[in-house]
Amino acid sequence: MSPDARRQSIVDAAVALILETGHSGCTLEQVAIKAGISKPLIYKYFPRREELMKVILKREFKALSGRGLDSVSEQVPIEQLIRGTVERALRYYNDHGPILRLLSADPDVAELAHSGNRSSRSSTTDFFVARLKKRYGVPKDVALIAVTMVVNAPIHSMSYLHRQDVDIERTIEVWTEFIIGGWQALQNRYGEKA
Repeated sequence: MSPDARRQSIVDAAVALILETGHSGCTLEQVAIKAGISKPLIYKYFPRREELMKVILKREFKALSGRGLDSVSEQVPIEQLIRGTVERALRYYNDHGPILRLLSADPDVAELAHSGNRSSRSSTTDFFVARLKKRYGVPKDVALIAVTMVVNAPIHSMSYLHRQDVDIERTIEVWTEFIIGGWQALQNRYGEKA
């Protein structure tokens, strides 16, 4: 196995172990067992557990950040953009939320988790504030308030909805309609034509 493939295998094993046992059960020795490698070999790739946790977080936030929003054409209708973004975000948090929450609870990596999540949400927020301000003609502060609340809600909501066995398709549908309807109401109240 190539060094990059081995490293990826170790990271994948650690993620699986964290989801099974929580972050406290994720020692380098346990990850080595899960990955089917020797203890000395895992220490060659990750001399300290914290380094492995940071690699996992960086991978998760890389998958989450931006989602290619900068390359979205101005011609794409905003409602279509909202629907697509909501679907990708909610599916991501539904599938990966447990690992982010567990890693955020680990004191050794909590600050990295919080800063990575802030960075990811910040780029998404900036993009949507500009686009929605332009589309709905609302003042910047109104756009910032609404976008900030919408961007921050999924990470905090998905674990609860998942525990309540709420269908992900239904969640996507309801959240999308709520957001689009909310923007239309904000346009009526605060838009330039209001």
